[in-house]
Amino acid sequence: MKLKDTKPHYWDEAKKYLKKSDSIISKIIHVQKNDTYLTRKHTTFQTFFKIVIGQQISIEAASSIERRIRKKIKSISPKKLINIADRDLRELGLSFRKIKYIKEIAERCINDSKFFLDIKLLSDSEAIKSLSSLYGIGPWSAEMFLIFQLNRQNILPTGDVGLINSFCKNYQIDKKDFLIEVSKQKQIWEPYCTVATWYLWRDIDEDTVQY
Repeated sequence: MKLKDTKPHYWDEAKKYLKKSDSIISKIIHVQKNDTYLTRKHTTFQTFFKIVIGQQISIEAASSIERRIRKKIKSISPKKLINIADRDLRELGLSFRKIKYIKEIAERCINDSKFFLDIKLLSDSEAIKSLSSLYGIGPWSAEMFLIFQLNRQNILPTGDVGLINSFCKNYQIDKKDFLIEVSKQKQIWEPYCTVATWYLWRDIDEDTVQY
């Protein structure tokens, strides 16, 4: 299924707001290409698949595992992942724990798709709580889903390594002070924390991961 490459309705307004509100984010926005933006590129299950693979490993390692799995099954769908043997997925690089996570989410997508439709109706905090009820999905994974699948505008994933590294570099602070300092910036960035996060990601890697 090909998804439409649609810019979030709030994107241009968010850029204007952040450029006026934060000189550091403004500089980052100015050096980035004007034709790039957050968008939804994958199905619900594909987003979860990529998020679970990416948990606690490098982007390069996650990409390598995903390439091997795609080569074997051609396309990523709940039915295809359920039907592939655990031992085959293990040989392709997935841990048995992540295999269990992915297959349980695949079952949920097939048997209870309404769960994911209902997520769209919840507030950010309610959605994170509901998503975290899924086996293997914690706050960071839930936040990635809200950013990349639902394109929510005000998500600040404070446990994300990429955000931590870029924020500390750009705002010239020690990592031990990150949570205190980013909470101050959050008050400046709101209601567009997702956009600030997206640009901070891109400042350290223009080809930032797309879940």
